[in-house]
Amino acid sequence: MHTEFENVDLDLIRYSLVWEDAHTLYNGLEIKENDRLLVITSAGCNVLNTLLKKPAAVTAIDLNPEQNRLLLFKQYLIENYNYEIYAALIGFYGRNAVQKAWMEVAPALEPELRAHVEGFFLKNPEGIISSGKLETYIHGFVPGLPETFQKNLKKLISFETIGEQQVFFAEKLDNSPFKELFIDYFDQQNLSKGRDPRLFKHVKESGGKIFYSRLKDFIGKNLLKNNFYFRFFMFGPQNLPEEILPPCYQKKNFEILKKQLPKLNIVTGEAIEYLLSREGEAINKAGLSNIFEYVAEAQFAEVCHKLLNQREKPIRIIFWNLLQSQGNKHCQDSLLGNLSEKLSEKEACFYFKNVKVMESAALKKSVDIEK
Repeated sequence: MHTEFENVDLDLIRYSLVWEDAHTLYNGLEIKENDRLLVITSAGCNVLNTLLKKPAAVTAIDLNPEQNRLLLFKQYLIENYNYEIYAALIGFYGRNAVQKAWMEVAPALEPELRAHVEGFFLKNPEGIISSGKLETYIHGFVPGLPETFQKNLKKLISFETIGEQQVFFAEKLDNSPFKELFIDYFDQQNLSKGRDPRLFKHVKESGGKIFYSRLKDFIGKNLLKNNFYFRFFMFGPQNLPEEILPPCYQKKNFEILKKQLPKLNIVTGEAIEYLLSREGEAINKAGLSNIFEYVAEAQFAEVCHKLLNQREKPIRIIFWNLLQSQGNKHCQDSLLGNLSEKLSEKEACFYFKNVKVMESAALKKSVDIEK
């Protein structure tokens, strides 16, 4: 499948966090112990999250070798160090903790790798999770706001009820210049500082207004103090309660991850081509992030038909929409509509448009008959 990612430079970390919620992934794929999964690498978070469900195997795949190198480094840390070193280098304990943990890890690395990683931490002293091009851009928003708005955003994560935070947002932020500041910062022209403008080729809508509308709606439905993505988006990785972190970053799951890592295979390549190849025949479930954001609608329809109707082995896939609406017109016979709607309502990251779960038409038909 040709995506616009093939037209951008793949020599940097574009994403240092997977923004698609792990619990949406879990509920969409319903991972079992005999499943063999394919997951877009991105920053590696959801690859590690799927391992926690103890499937038979997980293949991580990405066109960008830098994203795979990031996952390989996380794998190395999990295999060879304790949770505190891992969490410190991810960036949850602050800049000083990153430096201290790095000093402990550095002596054991091969000289060439050590020089590469040392350069990375010199450039990214706040840690791994803040290093991506997108995350660096996002985290420039709040520090540039007037102090009053910064304080009001902080206040939003102090409320115990959704109603209280919704009223506060309406009075102190929505009814103020904050709205236009947010829209201007995250419109397509400025957002290209965090995502290559070529990735917007197939998008017809303006990002800033849409994202603000989704944020406002989200604040009326979700308690922000318990939402990892809102807190990380606005304030970065520090001062986050461990229980709201993605599963792969919680201490209680660290030893499980360590034991499950032998099941991981990391591939540099294109996900759809892999799924349609002889090597990919064993895969029966796939987490495809938002890769269909970067293709034309006609190509999406063609790819879906091949995956869900022509591929010999049945498959279930989950993907997220950001500014496109892939899956609303094509492959409806494979769409798990009720599940997709429920997951879209519960997705923990405010800026996604919707989530789609599809499975091979024959498999979906057999499930429908059983029901």
